[in-house]
Amino acid sequence: MEGSATILLVAGIVFCALSCLIAIANIIVGVAGMVRKRKNLPGRRPSMIHILSIAFSIIAYICAGNTLGLWVFIPAIVDPATFFILFAPILLLRARKQEQSERKGP
Repeated sequence: MEGSATILLVAGIVFCALSCLIAIANIIVGVAGMVRKRKNLPGRRPSMIHILSIAFSIIAYICAGNTLGLWVFIPAIVDPATFFILFAPILLLRARKQEQSERKGP
């Protein structure tokens, strides 16, 4: 029984580390995009992985349970892609409202 608990703990730590890696990568991509925009450098649209850090945190919590506790959700909370998921409906409604106002025109 103790061997399976150890395997689940290691799996939880691995998934928590993957969640941290995704969060750090999303932060770096966001900062790099802002620097490119500020310096007017040509660049592509940065790609963030939106749900992966949340999914990895949930899997880590399921695997490790009370051993790691709710600490596994810190990378998902810090991840800027998570904030985008929360604010996406507001941004979409604003874009739709602007589009409708432009269609009506002067």
